[in-house]
Amino acid sequence: MKPLRERLRETDRIKPPGPTRVEDLRARLDRIVGPGRVFPASQVRPQAGRDSLDRFVPGRRIAAPSGQVFVTEWTAPTHHRHGATPLVELARLHEGASGRLFPEFLGRVSSPEQVAFLDTETTGLAGGAGTIPFLVGVGRWSPGRSGFRVTQLFLEDLDRERALLEVLAQELAGVLCLVTYNGRAFDVPLLENRHVLNRVPWPLAGAAHLDLLHPARTLWRHGQPDCRLATLERSVLGYARDGDIPGWEIPAIYYQYLRGRNAEALSPVFRHNRDDILSLSGLVWAAAAAAPVGVGLLHARRGRHSEARPALEAGLQGNLPAPLRWRALREFSLALKREGEWGRALEVWSEMRDLAPKELFAVEEAAKVLEHRLGQPGQALDLVEQALASGPWAPRDREALEARGVRLRAKTGS
Repeated sequence: MKPLRERLRETDRIKPPGPTRVEDLRARLDRIVGPGRVFPASQVRPQAGRDSLDRFVPGRRIAAPSGQVFVTEWTAPTHHRHGATPLVELARLHEGASGRLFPEFLGRVSSPEQVAFLDTETTGLAGGAGTIPFLVGVGRWSPGRSGFRVTQLFLEDLDRERALLEVLAQELAGVLCLVTYNGRAFDVPLLENRHVLNRVPWPLAGAAHLDLLHPARTLWRHGQPDCRLATLERSVLGYARDGDIPGWEIPAIYYQYLRGRNAEALSPVFRHNRDDILSLSGLVWAAAAAAPVGVGLLHARRGRHSEARPALEAGLQGNLPAPLRWRALREFSLALKREGEWGRALEVWSEMRDLAPKELFAVEEAAKVLEHRLGQPGQALDLVEQALASGPWAPRDREALEARGVRLRAKTGS
């Protein structure tokens, strides 16, 4: 029989489980280590030097069924600000403008304690069964509204992972909405995978999950070099980190800790994780106060057209970069079309053709309205012929315009 370490290493080839792969993954694990078998931390001798972490990171150890977990907590008083973010506003996210901007997520919440902001630090960025979250931070409004609390669970030894997940389940009890930054692609699948591997039920199976990365791109990507969390916290929240550590260095620091128990180097890792959670929560608050055009685009993307139109109309009154203005005009024109305001829609499509003459959308939409809604196929044909004569088009777009022109000529007898 292969050594246990080699058999466990084979699980690295298992991809992170989706909703339909969990049972298959459990069956594979049963074949490898035996049905339902786990290896609690109590069976493994702790390494020397473990307690040195307390000298640099204030915390305590919580006893879980499978072992002890190092936990540190930081609570911000209600008057604390993270950059521009007054943390007291996090107690009202679900009932204010942020709740209206994200109703499918925060709308499920009746109290601030039911929202959790989560971020992980891991042994690598590739994901999969070989990647382990060694620091899990959770931000929640404290019961009794005493302030915003960040709880961080740390994996002092790899054999204590099951214990960490057991404590994490306690920390996430009662959460109805989880907020992450790129968590849908990384943090949550990774944690779900680790829960399956350790035979611990995933505590957020029925919770809504707001991954803020995609809304952030809609709201703020124009004018930004990128949409990394650290970039947006500077430009949107006005928060500058002091002595922060680059994220790519963090896995190596943890491995160094495991080999030599150099706990001092972990202190900035804890601060980095805490800042990520505070900035994440601040961006949810700031999203509702974003530029109207960004809010309108986000509403439109979510199919909330009645909320999108006034925000887009307000945003279009200002000076916008051409690509952003074109996107806003596109969604605004569709709102006008939906409400039968054909004349205004034609004006918008005319401006869009001026901004981007080789974009097919505005030509096609205007031609369809002229032909089918206003009964003016001749004007629709003129528009199509002008577009074809204006210069080179992408082959597929030219083919679509020529086909429309042929049909309009037959209809008008031209």
